[in-house]
Amino acid sequence: MLSLHTTISKMRIGMLLVCLSFCLSISPAYSASSQLQTSEAGNTYISGSDLVIATPVAADLFAAGGRVSVEREVGADAAVAGGSVTIRAPVRQDLRAAGGHVDIEGNTDGELVAAGGNVRVGEAAVVAGSAWLAGGDVTVAGKIGKGVRIYAGNIAISGEIDGDAHLYGQQIKLLPGAIIRGGLFYASPNELIRDPSAQVLGALTHEPTPPEWSKEHGPRTMSWFHPFFVLSMLAAGMLLYVLFPAAALGPQRAIRQYPLRSLLLGLALVFTIPPVAILFMVTVIGLPIGFALLLLYPLSLMLGYLATAFLIGRQVATAAKQPEPASLKRYALFLLLALIVLSIAAAIPFLGGIVMIAAVVLGLGGWAVWIQTTYHGARAAHE
Repeated sequence: MLSLHTTISKMRIGMLLVCLSFCLSISPAYSASSQLQTSEAGNTYISGSDLVIATPVAADLFAAGGRVSVEREVGADAAVAGGSVTIRAPVRQDLRAAGGHVDIEGNTDGELVAAGGNVRVGEAAVVAGSAWLAGGDVTVAGKIGKGVRIYAGNIAISGEIDGDAHLYGQQIKLLPGAIIRGGLFYASPNELIRDPSAQVLGALTHEPTPPEWSKEHGPRTMSWFHPFFVLSMLAAGMLLYVLFPAAALGPQRAIRQYPLRSLLLGLALVFTIPPVAILFMVTVIGLPIGFALLLLYPLSLMLGYLATAFLIGRQVATAAKQPEPASLKRYALFLLLALIVLSIAAAIPFLGGIVMIAAVVLGLGGWAVWIQTTYHGARAAHE
């Protein structure tokens, strides 16, 4: 049963991360100004490097940027993504949030789904529906009305939960003031830390801990492999930039210009190349093509990962107000920072594999779009 919940959770995390990558890619890469659009239905779409939602939103809100703060009421659903996300105002329906740091201070009248490096439901926050939270560190100090499911490295509960709590993490703490009015179901390789004043009114069930969570084979942690991998990717990325600068920069620009097309093409390529190669290999004529596709497949995955790393590095440089074009040393520095960010994200329990997949998919799609647009442009110029 736990494996099924874990599979479902990974799918939902993947969707959040893909949405986050999509939103970040459409935010302005070279300007601190924001872009605002309002549909006929009253929905608001806004992106920028530093966003403050200071006026009420009548219907749905879709916001993405480096830092996003929602200060006024959202009349319907809200989907927010950014490096730092703060929700201080009420959301009258469901709230979806993803980012490096997610802080929920306002009320949510529907469900809450949030994922990030750090996720916090503040003391003043009241979630009327259920909550689904995932990240490196997750803290619940407010009130959740219809149960919660949390997947994280460290989980701390000091608020109130009406309904069952399903907690899966490395370290789980029930702090003073914690009240769970339903059952507590948890899985962890470590003992539950429970303050004497913490209340669990329902059943307390310690679910079997998956073998991969054991201390010998725990969730992804930083090890000797990660520095080697980061340095290898850095060397490959800089070699690509020096020898083929257009190929190093083109895919990241394609992702920013055509994020949805990049995402769809990336998904198609990642999951269709292996079966297509096998189909070629079952025929005598297509055997060389099949072998070639299988040999090139790992290279394509690496190039996809590098494309996303270049994009993140460019976003970091923009946030640091570095001009473009940058020097070779600056490109190396920001690429290194991006690779470190991806490696740290890959070490987060439950999120790591999805982060890697999302990075490869988006980057590979960027390559496909760049090649496609370059080909059509050259063909149009020739004609």
